[in-house]
Amino acid sequence: MEQFHETMSGATVTRMPVGPLLTNCYLVQSGTELMLVDPGMVWNRELEEVATVIESANARLRWIVCTHGHFDHISGVDTAMKRFPDATLLMDPLEVELARDPVANYATQMGSTFAMHAEPSPLIVGQEVPLGLITYRIATIRGHTPASSVLIAGDHAFVGDTLFAGSVGRAPNQKEFEQLLDGIRVTLMTLPPATRIFPGHGEPTSIGAELGANLWL
Repeated sequence: MEQFHETMSGATVTRMPVGPLLTNCYLVQSGTELMLVDPGMVWNRELEEVATVIESANARLRWIVCTHGHFDHISGVDTAMKRFPDATLLMDPLEVELARDPVANYATQMGSTFAMHAEPSPLIVGQEVPLGLITYRIATIRGHTPASSVLIAGDHAFVGDTLFAGSVGRAPNQKEFEQLLDGIRVTLMTLPPATRIFPGHGEPTSIGAELGANLWL
């Protein structure tokens, strides 16, 4: 499993592409606290490697956050919660409904019957998630899923499958695709141009880069 490290203001971010779709699972450390974002680990080898990274950090895993309920972003969440029972799982309630349905969360399309069993605490618009030296603000962008969560803190943001380098997420229909684009424009493209964007797949980007080159926006 590859690991990519970046230092942001008040936090270090480790990006770990996991699963058959190379979903970006992120481990964020700020001070003595950790946050795991989108635990899409599928294979035991990946689960163990991510757990080893967490356990070697000499910090406490405080949060596990799922940006949305699709299989490739939640497939390792039950195992992670069993391994780290003191962590709090955060997820939007609408996304929890998605995560519990193997057809709706696309697990069946991936040859799996996975449905999330863990019990999350609600993640809602405007909520603040403190982590060590920084605090994340929660926003919601609808369209790719009913209520995809975005975590914004200072100079960076975790955006799930809403915005990618040079592209945007998929949506079930044109109406929801327009919702997605509107949400990206209002929530993300108004952030400072230097803001680092950590997407659910592919390489990180910045708001400035997407303003200049993303044809969808």
